[in-house]
Amino acid sequence: MRALAIGPGNTATVQDVPIPEPGSNEIRIQVHSVALNPIDAWFHFKPVGKPGRVIGSDISGVVEKLGPGATQWKIGDRVAGFVQGATVEDERPGGYGEYAILEQDLVFAIPSEVSFDEAATVPICGVTAAQAFFIRHKINAPFPSPFKHAPEVAESPAILIYSAATSLGLYALELAKHIRTPAGKPYRIFATASPKHHEKLLKQGVEQIFDYRDLEWPARVKAASGGIKYGVDCISEGDSTAKISQTYIDEGGMITCFRIGEWDRKGIREGVQGTYTTAWVGLGRELHYYGMTIPADPEWRAFTVAFYKWLSSFKERLPIAPNPVRLMPGGLERIVPDGFALLSSPETNLVADRAVEQVDSSKPWMRPISGEKLVYRV
Repeated sequence: MRALAIGPGNTATVQDVPIPEPGSNEIRIQVHSVALNPIDAWFHFKPVGKPGRVIGSDISGVVEKLGPGATQWKIGDRVAGFVQGATVEDERPGGYGEYAILEQDLVFAIPSEVSFDEAATVPICGVTAAQAFFIRHKINAPFPSPFKHAPEVAESPAILIYSAATSLGLYALELAKHIRTPAGKPYRIFATASPKHHEKLLKQGVEQIFDYRDLEWPARVKAASGGIKYGVDCISEGDSTAKISQTYIDEGGMITCFRIGEWDRKGIREGVQGTYTTAWVGLGRELHYYGMTIPADPEWRAFTVAFYKWLSSFKERLPIAPNPVRLMPGGLERIVPDGFALLSSPETNLVADRAVEQVDSSKPWMRPISGEKLVYRV
């Protein structure tokens, strides 16, 4: 099959690789659409694994073959999920190819009114946002979950989503709208984003939104909210976490971060802690990552299964709106020169260093990324 795989040097190329065979309780997907994440681009520039290893995480497609014991799906079912696409040191292949292997309970059914392109944007960022709220922040999920937490005591707790127009931020917003106190009251949602996204985000359920370029935004958020209790740092680089900490209630709390080493621990307010955990833990396998060994966590895996079961229970539309899609031309061959060029660079993996001007004015799909997800069809 054709797949985007690690090549010689710091690159990936479209190669002919063997079609993978599903093992016990696994299914083989004929891939239709793949969505790009910054982490896919970062590890392309600094490959993890040997040449020939398929890269890529988020995929959607149809069930094409069932492995032994795989009884949850039938041939032809439309599903989506994510894999460890050369983003950790383990050797399981990624998803940017004509076929991919997933465990049968780590995928969700694509509802009838959701396209393959839309569905591909959901798996990893959707579950990452869910982990942030319903595991790390200890908020009870709106679906049956293996994690049970003490009930919320605040009458109207406030959530801050920093960089709410990112892929992760949009899913955090979608999930935050489902959260209720024991009395049935919604949580109050505050956010930061570029001004061009403010009107849209207000319509999507944000109570108040602030320009992250405004030097006074932390004080404005705290004044408007009365103090944030749950913060989600969807950028997690530089002083973003420190600034978020200034918005917190007097008692302090925790900020969920999604990068391991890019955010500055200095300047974080006393009583507030930034924490990091990789989404890959949700696949339930031991990870070798950035020189660390992260043990397999069956409870986090069970959470992913429960989250995807919740998504699968909706037959027409998902309970969380998929990201807006920018459908990129060219298929697998154009992911590296176009998609990865927009997401990152060989020199830095910082969002702040992305291009702010169109790379090539003759190619409208090469405009800077803002409020949408890059998707390719295989």
